[in-house]
Amino acid sequence: MELLDVMKNLTIKNVANESNQNFFKSIAADIDDVPTEIVYADYSDKIMLIISQYQKIGSLLMIQKEQVHSPLGSNDIYTTKVIFGASGEEQQVAARHLAEAIDICKPLCIFINLKSYDIETVKACKDIILDLKKEEK
Repeated sequence: MELLDVMKNLTIKNVANESNQNFFKSIAADIDDVPTEIVYADYSDKIMLIISQYQKIGSLLMIQKEQVHSPLGSNDIYTTKVIFGASGEEQQVAARHLAEAIDICKPLCIFINLKSYDIETVKACKDIILDLKKEEK
């Protein structure tokens, strides 16, 4: 069973009512000739994102956005926390970049499992996620 099928089944079983889940979309794409599965789900209190090139969910990171105000203006600060799995710096940088690119306004739970965390791969993932997010509106 593919990762997307598993996640669709889990999401359907775990959603108590339709109002809790605002948007759910999944896509499979080739990024640099590597099959990549992306699942984007927007819930009332968080965003869930799965990006995998191994057909496994990988490490779970939680990213939150906060605004810090100072006399010079306000800045956004993204806090990254590894919930479980490997705590590689590349994963954290990629996850933070994606959170910033999709402009999260609520906590982001991201499962990320890529074969390569180079900038081209992360940018390609970002473009796909932004396209999925456009469909939300």
